[in-house]
Amino acid sequence: MSAEYFPYVPREKQRESIEFIQRVIEKNDVCLDAATGFGKTPIILASLLPHVEDSYVIWAVRTGNETDRPIEELKEIAKTHPVFGFSYRGKRDMCLLARDAGINSYEGVSILCKSSAKKCKYALAFDEKFNPDDFLDGPKLYSEIMSICRHAGMCPYLAQRALLPYADVISLSYNYIVSEGLGWVIKRDMPFDSSYLVVDEAHNLQRISLNSDKITLGTFRYAAKELAQFRNVSALEERVNAMLRHAIKIQAEIKSARENEREFSPVKFMHETGVNETILKRLRSYGSKIHKSQLTRGKSPHSSLYHLGNFWLESLAYNGVMGIAFIATRKRDNLEIERWDMRSAELLKDKWTEFKSCIFCSGTLRPMNGFAEIAGLTDWKGMHVPSSYNENQIITVITKGLSTKGQRLTNQMCRSYLDALDAYTKIDANLSIFNASYRIQNALINAGLKAIVERNGKSFFQERQGMSGDLSRKILDEFKACAYSGRRGVLCATMTGRFAEGADFPGRELEGIFLVGIPFDQLTLRTKLYSDYYENLYGKKKGKYYSYIVPALRRSSQSLGRALRSESDRAIFILGDERYADRKYLHLLPDFVQGGARVIDPSGLSGLKLPEVLMTT
Repeated sequence: MSAEYFPYVPREKQRESIEFIQRVIEKNDVCLDAATGFGKTPIILASLLPHVEDSYVIWAVRTGNETDRPIEELKEIAKTHPVFGFSYRGKRDMCLLARDAGINSYEGVSILCKSSAKKCKYALAFDEKFNPDDFLDGPKLYSEIMSICRHAGMCPYLAQRALLPYADVISLSYNYIVSEGLGWVIKRDMPFDSSYLVVDEAHNLQRISLNSDKITLGTFRYAAKELAQFRNVSALEERVNAMLRHAIKIQAEIKSARENEREFSPVKFMHETGVNETILKRLRSYGSKIHKSQLTRGKSPHSSLYHLGNFWLESLAYNGVMGIAFIATRKRDNLEIERWDMRSAELLKDKWTEFKSCIFCSGTLRPMNGFAEIAGLTDWKGMHVPSSYNENQIITVITKGLSTKGQRLTNQMCRSYLDALDAYTKIDANLSIFNASYRIQNALINAGLKAIVERNGKSFFQERQGMSGDLSRKILDEFKACAYSGRRGVLCATMTGRFAEGADFPGRELEGIFLVGIPFDQLTLRTKLYSDYYENLYGKKKGKYYSYIVPALRRSSQSLGRALRSESDRAIFILGDERYADRKYLHLLPDFVQGGARVIDPSGLSGLKLPEVLMTT
């Protein structure tokens, strides 16, 4: 057992982790729970690369945007060891023909590729120009493969597939592991039974949505308009309009009952609208014709008619399956009809046995036994790595008397939170306020939170529900810049939003976090269905624990982890809900906040200062 592939001087716990993985990986799956900043990525690579002479490493991440990170570490390893790998991306990111046509939707790129495969100039050039030696001088990010191929005028997607047999490591999104339709592309050249699978940020497995889909009233209306361009389809138009009328009826019933959502039966919906599978297949067929027509006119292919037919055909196929719910939700003047598959982790149980061994890693896998049970692991070994942060780097307090418990934030509680946040935002640092929900965040902002922040001399940045990726990046960059300017910033976001997981704030970019409440799911029909499903699987007590309590505290933990990205960071953590003092909640939080956490009155926040430790920039 050796750490020779580790590209840095290993610390004691890092060496211990490498030795642990190498010791057990041949016989067991591995669960590794370690805080962000510990170096999980190079540790796991260093543990597995000695085994790749006749095997592969497949590194699965939550989104395509995260595929580069393992390859960046592989580049460091490649400075001293001859290894090759790359970040693998889908057609939407790698199709030059789609980029030329301005098509950027998954659906559009897929249809374009199928219809143009035999005449695509980039695919034809690939057959003539591809030479693996142009790529094998070192690990490659997907953007580097794209650049080489663009320069040669050949297809980057085909180049990726051709490079698979040469790779020791590939990094890709979860979809290639969980979807048979995508996975065959990989396993043809990198057989799963000869591969070690690494599932990064594995706590997300519980919430992967595999067979879910949704339509709205607009889907019906646009489908009817699309049908109007064809001849002799009046009978089909009547069926689409019948479905629309029935959906509007459901919307009215939900509204009159003063509800927001209710379950429905796809079989009953089809029966009451006079629709059957034959009709739905015809709708989908006409949608395919629209796709082809759009492509010939240089437009991005999209058809509500196709989506409508496909949604109901798949819903009928899943009708009666335990763990799949059908929900109609009223959204202002619209109705959202959804097929919701809750079975994510359960569906994946059989996937792990396809691989030589699996490593599941995260900073929030606790309780590890619970994670293993939900993920369907049997022969596994776990290791929790305690954080290396000490009392000189972290201050953690739990506020007495503050809580978001209940259906709404009372005026008195709202004022109490604002008083506490007034004291907190006087701290001379870049700070964040992570709220349990947008409902609570909006209540605080409407009550004057922004004015308080600005009165304390700081710039206010707000995450808004449904904001675009470009706007969120702009907000993130501007907030981070405040750390190095004369006017610090306060980022107001939610523990369920994009800034609470996946965003990095190293050094001075974020030094204080105030959690407003515990991000439990609202007690809605959806929450009840999810809880009922888990109680059916694991029993009443465990079911509620796994479906309701653990996910909420994981969100809290992910939020807290934003401020600590390296060993030299420091932070103040305010757990702004007295329920965090309850042992059943506190023990699910990271150990760097557990040990030194003390309960104080909110008035004690006045004068709170950051720990005096050496900081890096």
